[in-house]
Amino acid sequence: MLQEIRRIYRESLKPADSLFNLYVARPPAAAVVAVLARTRATPNQVTFASIAIFVVAMVALAGLPGWAGLLAGVGLVELSYVFDCADGQLARLTKRSSPVGALLDFLMDELKAYLLVAGITVRAYLHDGGGVAALMVGLGTLVVIGSALALTKFVRTPEYAQATGTKPLAHGEASGAASRRTSPLWPVQAAARLISQYPTTLPLFAVANRLDLFLYAYAAVHVLYIGQTSLVVLWRLGRFAPHPAPESPP
Repeated sequence: MLQEIRRIYRESLKPADSLFNLYVARPPAAAVVAVLARTRATPNQVTFASIAIFVVAMVALAGLPGWAGLLAGVGLVELSYVFDCADGQLARLTKRSSPVGALLDFLMDELKAYLLVAGITVRAYLHDGGGVAALMVGLGTLVVIGSALALTKFVRTPEYAQATGTKPLAHGEASGAASRRTSPLWPVQAAARLISQYPTTLPLFAVANRLDLFLYAYAAVHVLYIGQTSLVVLWRLGRFAPHPAPESPP
């Protein structure tokens, strides 16, 4: 069985992936895939299982006080992410990758982002003494996350790519990947990616019992993204029309 898991791990990896995924999330995901590959389970069903686990995680995080609720919630978030990795690995292993599956995965990622902010906000209000201020921060973060996701979907449309002469991006594909390390801002960009990929950093904030700081960082990262992306969209689509060609004499 162990050899089978190792084989599945090697054969189902993505061409490029984060260190957290490679060494923390995908090995247990390969074990999940090793079991599911022998059944009629589909990648979409694994995606639905991932969001179901995440919902339970947020219920635990919001409803259970103290360390028990904190550890239960964050632990279930990590388990949900293992299944989130497993759906893609199962799809690649069984040759069941599909455009609608990628869109479904993106939809679930959106829902998880909203649920995460809501769960942390309710916990801060009910158990951590955040009061009305916690609700206001959470509401503002939800607006920020919604705006960032709307921008992301817009700039990934074929219509935007055609209008701006850029390459259409698929789900999970980042723009400017080749120039990250050459940019003087790449350390800031790397830190922002770590915050936005919350399964990597959320346990660290949980150990310090400061999910409020995670929420501030999560909102700040998306505010920066909104600012940068909005400027790019404005530059590419907000230019003046070219001068009309002079009319030829009759």
